[in-house]
Amino acid sequence: MMVEHVFLTITRGEMEPMTDMARLAVLLDEIGGYQQAIDAGMPLAVATPELLIRLREANELLPLGNQHIWNDFHMWIIYEWGSAYRSGGDAAGDPWLKFRADVQELLGPPVSD
Repeated sequence: MMVEHVFLTITRGEMEPMTDMARLAVLLDEIGGYQQAIDAGMPLAVATPELLIRLREANELLPLGNQHIWNDFHMWIIYEWGSAYRSGGDAAGDPWLKFRADVQELLGPPVSD
């Protein structure tokens, strides 16, 4: 069951529906915030559910032909997996591999040029 949300912006003191592009900008900022929080020590398991929700919505709002913007996100996951694996072996790296699989299922694989 899909739940549709209505997000509002305030313009000239009046509330108006947020445009898709404005909502996309908010989502991309939130996704970046989660990346920074994870880099600063937030456990991946804590961030994953909210990240996947935002990634799904952002991908739905992203205009066709712009899926290449996710390539850097895919690279970030691979970098984080490598760092986790180096420091903690399979036990530390496996959650990143699962997260990568979840993201690829949601967004598709990285787009090649």
